[in-house]
Amino acid sequence: MKKKSLAIFLGFTLLLNLIIVGCGNQKNQGNNPGSSPQQGTKPKFLVVGTASSGGAYYPIGIGLADIITNTLGIQTTAQVTGGAVENNELIKKKDVDLAITMSVLASRAYKGEEPYKGKNEEIRTLFTGLSKGIFHVVVNDKSDIRSIKDLKGKKVVLGPAGGGGIYVTLDVLSAYGISLSEIQPLYIPYDEGTSALTDGNVDAVVVQSAAPASAITQLTAAKKPVRILSIEDDILKIIFQKYPYYKKIDLPKEIYNTDQPITTIYDDTTVVINKDLDEQMVYNITKAIFENLDKVKQSHPSAKNLQLENAAKGVPVPLHPGAEKYYKEKGVL
Repeated sequence: MKKKSLAIFLGFTLLLNLIIVGCGNQKNQGNNPGSSPQQGTKPKFLVVGTASSGGAYYPIGIGLADIITNTLGIQTTAQVTGGAVENNELIKKKDVDLAITMSVLASRAYKGEEPYKGKNEEIRTLFTGLSKGIFHVVVNDKSDIRSIKDLKGKKVVLGPAGGGGIYVTLDVLSAYGISLSEIQPLYIPYDEGTSALTDGNVDAVVVQSAAPASAITQLTAAKKPVRILSIEDDILKIIFQKYPYYKKIDLPKEIYNTDQPITTIYDDTTVVINKDLDEQMVYNITKAIFENLDKVKQSHPSAKNLQLENAAKGVPVPLHPGAEKYYKEKGVL
């Protein structure tokens, strides 16, 4: 009788342990936002980090999510976030699986540079070239500022505090040998900055935006006497050597009714992804996106220039192996 009771007790204990372990495994393998599937598995859903619902990132994120959902059968949603700066942190924390950001911010996150603390080893590139954020420096036409090097000691509007464009400015200034402490930065919206410029309250305004930038066209349409500065060739070489994710652009004089074309740089909008996501799944995601490129372009006008040929050029952080496999297969890498 004692042996029978002992056997029943041991059997019950073993069954209880199996139940506890099974529940624990279910919790660990659940498909929470940002969870990373085991090799060869497909999650039930994915999350794309975007920005506020009123910007470009959100509708583009919806477009990407719809492609993944309808093509691969993985329920994918676009999540409203704090935008380009926060999205890299959300990838690191695995709160989102994919996210839209700026190349300069992805690079800084990966290296652990301001505004981030600690290296982000979770982040990888899915593709770049989604849209162009162009670096503009605007001054009054009668100003003695003829080059970006002349901004030293001047009052310069850098855009709203916390904006990603600030870090493009820091990179450009560093190529000229100028630190942030050597100018008088002001952090206000671009349209307020251009108003302050025409009122003579600031010396220059930096606008990081697709072209034509509305903050600048409002000035030129009102025939306000302003100039847009070009970046010299020798400085461009320094920029591209230090920051290979930037690219050169020549803005035709017709865009802002300038006397001559403007030579400057742009920062690509990049889609990043968590490195732990399954390689084959990421390959399938990349393939689905570029086989439905028209749907991405239709999601927002800023995405109209996305091309497979440029998707892996000048990436700010290493490509995810799944994306790399696709680009090599298509002959663009």
